[in-house]
Amino acid sequence: MPRRTFITAEEKSLPGHKAMKDRLALCANATGDFKIKPFLVYHSENPRAFKAYKVMKEKLQVLWRANSKAWVTRQFFIEWINIVFGPSVKKYLFDNGLPLKCVLLLDNAPAHPPVLVDDLLDEFKFIKIVYLPPNTTSTLQPMDQQVISNFKKLFTKHLFKRCFEVTKNTNLTSLREFGKNHYNIVICLKLIDIA
Repeated sequence: MPRRTFITAEEKSLPGHKAMKDRLALCANATGDFKIKPFLVYHSENPRAFKAYKVMKEKLQVLWRANSKAWVTRQFFIEWINIVFGPSVKKYLFDNGLPLKCVLLLDNAPAHPPVLVDDLLDEFKFIKIVYLPPNTTSTLQPMDQQVISNFKKLFTKHLFKRCFEVTKNTNLTSLREFGKNHYNIVICLKLIDIA
């Protein structure tokens, strides 16, 4: 759920309910015609909703990783580079008849190892990694230039569209009830895919 909703404001004070912890990393090329599979770090490896919906993590619209604090670790980031980013970029370049060249712009997040080039598989050594100067991410980071905010707007739009659909067919009277009974990580993943 978006951070500024009634649900999240009350989440911290509800007994037996922990505040949401999840991280989503987005990536696209400069023209925006090629979006890389997002990377999501969640607090649970196997949420109950996965069992209820019979979800197979390999077929998700995101690369799924989990740890108790939902932090993007260096290990997770390196896996994403070698499992998702590298193969996707290589395929995109071949499919479009482009030279095998790529620049990956990264900020100074703790999960972005300074010597990431050493962790790339040999087949992805064509990827050049450039780190942005400290404290310039909001100004220089291309993903911060409307890509992330547009994603959040689309996600919120579809989330509340779903909320309105649910309230039409039920006796829900609050967003809290919607969040507790009609919204889970599986629905969230579907909305991420749509957005």
